[in-house]
Amino acid sequence: MKISVNGQEQNMPPSSTIFDVLNQIKQADTGGIAIAINDMVVPKSKWNSAQISDGDKVLIIKASQGG
Repeated sequence: MKISVNGQEQNMPPSSTIFDVLNQIKQADTGGIAIAINDMVVPKSKWNSAQISDGDKVLIIKASQGG
């Protein structure tokens, strides 16, 4: 299936979870990030079970310091 991750197309196997997406894009450090699927924020506690569907838009937001 095809999904969009931060605007870039990714191919993922069916029944992939958010953790599978993070592994595919080599995002090992999950500290300081938030994830939304189709504009709905997914709590970190559900990343292992939240499944991605064909055509989903995944947004990964990284916290940054500054003012």
